[in-house]
Amino acid sequence: MELGDFREIESCLSYLFVELLVLPLFYDNISSATLLCLSIAVRNFDRSLINAPGPCVLFATPGMIVGGFSLEVFMQWAPSENNLVTLPGYCVAGTIGHKLMSGKPTKIDLDKDTQINVRCQIHQLSFSPHTDAKGIMDLVKFLSPKHAILVHGEKPKMAILKERIQSELGIQCYCPANNETVTIPSTHYVKADASGTFIRSCLNPNFKFSTCSSTDKSYLDSNESKAVSRLSVSDDRATEGILVVEKGKKAKVIHQDEFLHMLGEKKHEIQFAYCFPMHMARTEDLSSTSHMLCSFDKCTLISRLSMILSDELSEGNILDLGEELQVESFRVSVCSSDNCPHRLSSSLQNGLESVFFCCHWSVADEKLAWKIISIMKNSTL
Repeated sequence: MELGDFREIESCLSYLFVELLVLPLFYDNISSATLLCLSIAVRNFDRSLINAPGPCVLFATPGMIVGGFSLEVFMQWAPSENNLVTLPGYCVAGTIGHKLMSGKPTKIDLDKDTQINVRCQIHQLSFSPHTDAKGIMDLVKFLSPKHAILVHGEKPKMAILKERIQSELGIQCYCPANNETVTIPSTHYVKADASGTFIRSCLNPNFKFSTCSSTDKSYLDSNESKAVSRLSVSDDRATEGILVVEKGKKAKVIHQDEFLHMLGEKKHEIQFAYCFPMHMARTEDLSSTSHMLCSFDKCTLISRLSMILSDELSEGNILDLGEELQVESFRVSVCSSDNCPHRLSSSLQNGLESVFFCCHWSVADEKLAWKIISIMKNSTL
């Protein structure tokens, strides 16, 4: 570490925690020459120094001594009474750090073949890498951002801190839950052109079909009513583009396929596959999938499956392609192979007559895919 870096860190910490430091007393008792020597002495630790003569202070991780460099050095330094091991903060039960803090062991079993003699001094230091509310408030006040987002901590305390930041500092603060999206308005706008391919992709409709039930009262008897399924159609048109800013050129929004061509790269997609059985409403004893398909045409099975999904699935456009069914990127077809690599188990449960379906989908439709698979597993053809 360079001397300038050390002084920069010292200055930043001193500013953030000026009320906790007694700087005049500190500098009166320690000369500038001593501070210079301390700064110069900070360096990266070399393994050749582990058994070198002379004193040194080593900061090593992990702090619980569960492996890594701290365990390597501990095995070398623990047998000597001249050494001191300081453990900062909390150590999980079962770790070497926890064993050292729980008592004064003279020996620690690292594994069944390795035992460490412990004669060094052990000291626990109360230290936490997490700051408190005052530290966060001072930091936010010093930086003066237009928005602040709290992402880690106990929910009730984060809510209190959020109110303090907004009321005392007048800064908009957010406290989102896991997987929650936060939209922050920007005061900076970029004028950009758009490519023809991107504009054409914006014009493509994205129809979503869903069914909803409503109560329809009979004209013959106003006291009677029946549930009527209605088809709802919406155009959830959304286009994703990439903003490209090249040196000396105006910013431009292009389609993702154009971006891949610009980089000279191929598109990589993550695909999932799963093969599983679906029960049939028949009683004949058929031993294999190939025998099953002799009695039922694949198109007939797909047609039956399409009817089931139409009744149970509220989102997505179901396309019957004959021997294959497609919903978004999810595709399902009858599997005619008894040795399908995507089949986790070839056995049929409870001796029920079943037929295997092979499914493929992209990572973007993972939630939809498992919803469809759940419907299929809980239904009978």
